Amino acid sequence: MNKTRRLFVGIPLSSQLRKRLTQEMEAWPKEAVLRTMEENFHVTLFFLGFIQEEEVGEICARVGDVCKDIESFELQFTGMKLMENEASPKMIWLTGEASDELRLVLEKIERAFSSFIREKKIYRPHITLAKIKKSKWLKLENKPKLKEKVSFIETVENIAVFESLSLDGKRRYEPIDTFPLL
Repeated sequence: MNKTRRLFVGIPLSSQLRKRLTQEMEAWPKEAVLRTMEENFHVTLFFLGFIQEEEVGEICARVGDVCKDIESFELQFTGMKLMENEASPKMIWLTGEASDELRLVLEKIERAFSSFIREKKIYRPHITLAKIKKSKWLKLENKPKLKEKVSFIETVENIAVFESLSLDGKRRYEPIDTFPLL
C-alpha cells in the first residue's frame, strides 16, 4: 500500500505569539468553540494535499530552494474576524496584512509547486484561532466580543513543510522540515 502524507507549506509562529493567542481565547465558551491548540498555530502559505511518501524529500528540497534567498520579514496581524459570516459562522481568524515580502514568498512557492495549483485564490494571511460549533454558537446569549482591531507583529524567520496528522482524534500540525530565511 502506498503511504501518503497530508502536507502544506506554512509559517511557524513564535512561542510568544502562540501564548498571546491562547490567552486571547481564554474567555471564549468551550461549548460553542473548538479552540486551536497552542502548538498548532501557524500561517498556511500553500496547501499541497496528499503526497506520496517517496515524494516528501523532493517537496522539502523545493521549499528549501525557495527559502535560500529570501530575507526574514514581518507579518502584521490586525484583527479577529468571524469567518463565513454572523448567520453562518464557521471559524474565528486572526487576520493579517499582505506585504510585498509575503507576496514574493508566495510567488516563489507557487512557481515551485505550479502543478499543484487547481484554482487561483486570493490569499489572505490568517491564523485559525477556533472552529465554531454553529448550532451552539447561534444559541449563545452573549457571544464573545472579538477584537476587531489588534496589532501583533510577527517576525518570519522560517518556512516549514508541515504534516497534518490525526492523533487520538485530535488534529496536529507537525513541522517535518524547517528552512531558515536570511
